[in-house]
Amino acid sequence: MRIVLALAFAGVTASAVAATPVPGGKWSYVFTDRKGNADRPIRVYTYRPKACDSTCPIWFVMHGVKRNASHYRDIWVDLADRYKFLVIAPEFAQKDYPKAAWYNLGGVTETDNPEKWTYAAIDHLFEEMRDGQADYRIFGHSAGGQFVERMLLLRPQSKASLYAAGNPGWHLLPEWRKDKGVETSYPFSLIGSKSGEAQVRDAFSRKFILLLGEKDTDPDDENLVKTDGAMKQGATRVERGENFFKAATRVSADVGAKLNWELVEVPDVAHDATGMSNALGAQLYGKR
Repeated sequence: MRIVLALAFAGVTASAVAATPVPGGKWSYVFTDRKGNADRPIRVYTYRPKACDSTCPIWFVMHGVKRNASHYRDIWVDLADRYKFLVIAPEFAQKDYPKAAWYNLGGVTETDNPEKWTYAAIDHLFEEMRDGQADYRIFGHSAGGQFVERMLLLRPQSKASLYAAGNPGWHLLPEWRKDKGVETSYPFSLIGSKSGEAQVRDAFSRKFILLLGEKDTDPDDENLVKTDGAMKQGATRVERGENFFKAATRVSADVGAKLNWELVEVPDVAHDATGMSNALGAQLYGKR
């Protein structure tokens, strides 16, 4: 009680103070998501540059299919040092978040409670670690890019101020209407999903950057999903990404909604998390 009163007199609300602030350098701990799935622990890897205290801007970085969050945290160390922000990289281990159903697809078909979707864990973790920050930015590569993209379309009410996805393998087309010529339903489009026009309009209004490596064009990549639904989006990740963006452009024009999204094709980069992360840094902050 004394602590809460002291914070109030200091002009700081208790909710704005980090329960687990990001310490200096590299660090990790296990987060228990009591607002979501408390029985599914999340190992969290962080980095805070010497030039930052715990109040610097926050970037969440989402790993790919290998569930190797520490590697993704390490990729972002140089960017954090250069541009002065905190890195938070949660790891959704196969044991507790099995297969694409609980990671890329967010557990949406596994539970009717949106607070138990994997996407919601990001906001819950932000509330745990923020130290006065009002919002965060989030980037994911490959499977992590799918996570970010679907989080945007299925849970656009998050506290993310910017979403960025690099080289997603396949997409959730932002079309919920059955009469618009889209041949696939959820999880390849929003047809039959828990999102509709209201969520799509909200998602279109958010800042989103889709990055495609121009050399990510191997149709025989062993990690490229080749189901019928995915193949209808294109033969390669680049083709699928371009078709996804075309679909978003068409839908936004249909419903008269401004599309606050950007497509960036990154030259001389294939399916490479480091190359795509550096390209995003240059895109947002310049090459200083």
